[in-house]
Amino acid sequence: MTPAYETRHDARETLPVHRHAMGYAALVLDGGYEEVCADGRFACGPGTLVIHPAWHTHGDEFGCGGAVVLNLPDIAADSLSVIRISNPQSLEKLAREHPGLAAEAVREEAETVAPIAPARWLVKLTRLLCECPDVAVDKIAEQCGVSPEHAARACKSWFGFGPVQLRKEKRLQLAIKLLRDGANPAVAALEAGFSDQPHLTRLLKRATGHTPARFPTS
Repeated sequence: MTPAYETRHDARETLPVHRHAMGYAALVLDGGYEEVCADGRFACGPGTLVIHPAWHTHGDEFGCGGAVVLNLPDIAADSLSVIRISNPQSLEKLAREHPGLAAEAVREEAETVAPIAPARWLVKLTRLLCECPDVAVDKIAEQCGVSPEHAARACKSWFGFGPVQLRKEKRLQLAIKLLRDGANPAVAALEAGFSDQPHLTRLLKRATGHTPARFPTS
């Protein structure tokens, strides 16, 4: 097991949207930041543990006090979990001594942190992006009562992706989960909403360096 390691971030520092090949968890020791991703925007203060699945994409915007974060590599997770720890000092001690046990130790007792709620129209827009894969973004923006330009700016600011990229990322996340669970590539492409398997192959290869047929399952 790779040992936990600490990172320090300056006030108002921004980490652009990026992707990690391996699952990991981040325990906020001091300060705080907002994590932006296709799952939403999350406020992460002291005592927050953010558990990322493999290949998860996110960006981070640090507050006026910066942040100190303890990173726990090689953590297995099926989806993003943001949880608030009741005893962060105990978890920090466990994480430094036995990082593999730390994330599992808190899953049952910790309080789940909900994403910050965006404007109602943006909630509707993101829902329609997923539910109506064949409807153009401009039409969806119109249904939500905003211009395509305003929708693009707000979506990028809130999730780290423009509407088109957000739709692709959500499909990609689902396909990755299905592939890691052992799904056939053709089935994963269909269930994730891709037009065909080659479409999934192109996006997956660009994002991860792996094809569906050779995608790592652990």
